[in-house]
Amino acid sequence: MKLKDLAKVVSGKLVGDENLEISGVAPIEEARNKDLVFVLDSKFLASALKSGAAALVAPADSKIKGKAALLVANPRLALAQILHRFAPKNQFIKGKHKTAVVADSTKIGKRVTIYPFVFIGENCEIGDDTIIYPSATIHDRVKIGRRVIVHSGARIGVDGYGYVQQGSHHIKIPQIGNVIIEDDVEIYANVCISRATIGSTIIGSGTKIDNLSHVAHNCKIGKDCAIVSLVGFAGSVTLKDHVYVAGQAGFNGHITVGENTVVMAKAGVTKDIPDNSVVSGFPAIDHKKDLEIQAILRKLPELYQKLK
Repeated sequence: MKLKDLAKVVSGKLVGDENLEISGVAPIEEARNKDLVFVLDSKFLASALKSGAAALVAPADSKIKGKAALLVANPRLALAQILHRFAPKNQFIKGKHKTAVVADSTKIGKRVTIYPFVFIGENCEIGDDTIIYPSATIHDRVKIGRRVIVHSGARIGVDGYGYVQQGSHHIKIPQIGNVIIEDDVEIYANVCISRATIGSTIIGSGTKIDNLSHVAHNCKIGKDCAIVSLVGFAGSVTLKDHVYVAGQAGFNGHITVGENTVVMAKAGVTKDIPDNSVVSGFPAIDHKKDLEIQAILRKLPELYQKLK
């Protein structure tokens, strides 16, 4: 692919030979003479210019010498756009494999790809262009939208964890609700999403949930949320739209996190969080205040020695 064609893909300013042939994308330290490299941070520009790459993609204000380049406002967005052009294309045989077990009542949508060893229960709906990778389990009454990606080992629609105490015994509360996964959601490996006790557990459109996260019964996750690995939500948590959650954060049940909020890694969210917040710590508080507390705590040994 010529560099000028890639310039059109990313709406970038082209520096150097527009007819330069690009055959692949590589890390800066491994690049060869027909590779394109990405400068996602200006501190890597010098290394990229010294590399064996034919050309680079760099921030719009970069000073380029000795190489062809595409200068863009957002190099990370350009990375996503260009990698689509070089990503390997999976080859599928249309139709049903002879080993697949599919009920006569099943209706298959358009361009849905279901890999081996997937289980899909009764009364499920799966939208067009959805991909379900091997060994995922979709329990009864799950509704999945269009262009959803479900990675291997994900479990969607498992029973919610619901019991009532009777003396010393745990009496199971039937979990008769469902799970709704809206359009353009991506659910990574070994994510568990529990169906609602009554009503629906909902994952909003455009949301991405990373590996080994748990979404309990009756949670409502908003649109375009980003949830990193090892996050745990107790029952009936509501995340409004555009919430970002870093790894190993945990959420108490029956709380609401406002839109455009960032929850830092390992935070323990125990109460409602207003819109446009950045929180950290356990219990989670305003991130700046938490940093001040941590700074003071680090000085305690020194203060203690002075008081002795």
